[in-house]
This record gives sequence, C-alpha cells and structure tokens, in this order.
Amino acid sequence: MQTSRMQDTAEGYGQPIRRIFSPFFKRTREHPSPFDTQPRYRSIVEDPFWYWLYLPIAKIVEHGTRLIAFLQQGRIAIYLLYSFVTLLILLVITRG
Repeated sequence: MQTSRMQDTAEGYGQPIRRIFSPFFKRTREHPSPFDTQPRYRSIVEDPFWYWLYLPIAKIVEHGTRLIAFLQQGRIAIYLLYSFVTLLILLVITRG
C-alpha cells in the first residue's frame, strides 16, 4: 500500500534543473531527514541579477515617474496648455 510519503513530488523533477543552474542562482534549502514525522520542504531560489541589474533600473524609473507625476493632475485645462506650449516650441524649432 502506497502512502503520501512514497509519492513523487515536484522536488524530484525540479532538482536536476536546479543543480544545473545553481551556479547562477543563490539557493537556500531546508530538507527533512527520512525519519522526520512531519517533513518540511523549503527551497528558496534568488536571482542575483535582480539585485544588481533590475532593481537599480526599477528604482531609477520609479524616481523618474515621481519627478514628472505633477504633469498628470487630471485637469483638461492643464493638458491643453501642455499641448499648446508643445506646438509653440515645435513651430519655433521648425521655423529656423
């Protein structure tokens, strides 16, 4: 008779892939011994590229959006003023 402890889990299928790519990722693992009555599996995989590449870019974009957030105030008169000023600037630039 097969019990729940004898079943295959996603861990068995994902482990070879994680071992191949482990040099590229930071892994934290917590695996139970075979004698644990209540086994606990925990595996955390972190991408180091996120911290030194994507996160700084995301912070720069967030800072930039905060700087120009005042442009979107929700009033049509302000948007029309932006359009008018843009047209005047383009006319001055193309005139010369």
